[in-house]
Amino acid sequence: MTASHQVDITRICTGLIIAAVLGCALYFRGFFLLFLIMLVCALALWEFFSLFWGKSERIAGRICAIILGWGMIVLTWMNRPQDALVFMGAGFVLAAISFLFRWRVVENAFEPSGIFMAGLAYIPLLLLPATYLTSVKLLFILAAVSISDTSAYFVGTRFGKHKLWPSVSPNKSSEGAVGSLLGCVIFCTIYGAIFGSINFLAFIPLAIVINFFAQLGDLFESALKRSANVKDSGNLLPGHGGILDRADSMLFAMPVFAVVDQWFHFF
Repeated sequence: MTASHQVDITRICTGLIIAAVLGCALYFRGFFLLFLIMLVCALALWEFFSLFWGKSERIAGRICAIILGWGMIVLTWMNRPQDALVFMGAGFVLAAISFLFRWRVVENAFEPSGIFMAGLAYIPLLLLPATYLTSVKLLFILAAVSISDTSAYFVGTRFGKHKLWPSVSPNKSSEGAVGSLLGCVIFCTIYGAIFGSINFLAFIPLAIVINFFAQLGDLFESALKRSANVKDSGNLLPGHGGILDRADSMLFAMPVFAVVDQWFHFF
């Protein structure tokens, strides 16, 4: 068996474990789902900050961001999203205070403050819809993004010849991007025909929007890694990299779906 096949098997096995954990969370919901969201938030934030601060720098800032992120998630889960924004504001105030006391004595003093706020906006803020979307909706967006990623991987591996954006992600191909879009459209249309509350054809433009933002999220995280000169955000998930590597597409696609669904009520 070749090394590439070994990698594929590892990736598939890890993906099955992830799917099983997510399936249990969607079935039991409640505190099980809340715990999973908080765990993903903490691990993804740690990986995000590690891209800029290394593995062991600014530990206090990381812990502070995680606590603030948890506060945003728990309050939204308790149907108090207006209070969750207070934690976002508190993060800005803390970042401002840090900058205020450091700008005269530290070069580029605003940079860590900006990274701190970017982490809060990128991860816990974009994770908030996971606390209130129904299981049918969460399963839909999780599967749509997963199928988009999987289709891009296999189509790109098999047929990829033209680079999509080599300066951002040298391994992604235009063929893979098209395969991702087609896979997402097919899945969303079928899922909508079975579970949707409106005409299943309406799920085609929805799939296009979801896929666009999923690929945008993937490219954004790839650009972060390129700027930090690393291949993966972490190594927690064999065959996939880190938590952020697995969640990057979801972080962009899920909030967009949550907003669109408020207007058109797909389910």
